[in-house]
Amino acid sequence: MKEFDELIRNFFFKANETQMNELFSKYKDNPELETIHVRHLLEVLQALGKNPSQKDCQRRIDELQSDELTFEDFKQLINEPWTSMNNNRNSLRKALQEFDQSKEGFIDIEQFRIAMGTLGEPLSDKEIDGLIQLGLNDQHEKIEIECKF
Repeated sequence: MKEFDELIRNFFFKANETQMNELFSKYKDNPELETIHVRHLLEVLQALGKNPSQKDCQRRIDELQSDELTFEDFKQLINEPWTSMNNNRNSLRKALQEFDQSKEGFIDIEQFRIAMGTLGEPLSDKEIDGLIQLGLNDQHEKIEIECKF
């Protein structure tokens, strides 16, 4: 049974590594090189479902000794704790509930803009507008806290 478990683990590891390598290859500026430029690091991490902050990503890039990343470098980076920022919906919901003065499950659009400007990684006005569209109630006056964020 132990051998079977190890076989399964190895199978999924190799499949996952193959998918990561395919994705990594899509970000190569020069297909003849086996590297990607560090400016693509955040995009590749996000494409793999990671959600590091821009600040953490830039800090890590600044620590690197090169502007290029090999796949081996990338595999090491992807497992570092900073690449998995907490993306917990319950935390976001609780934070937004602090701005729900009426306790009716809605937040005023301007209060939402303030919250999104002060919580976590700063968002651009365009990103905030997109989130507002996701959460607007039927009257388009307030945002539902229990929405599709």
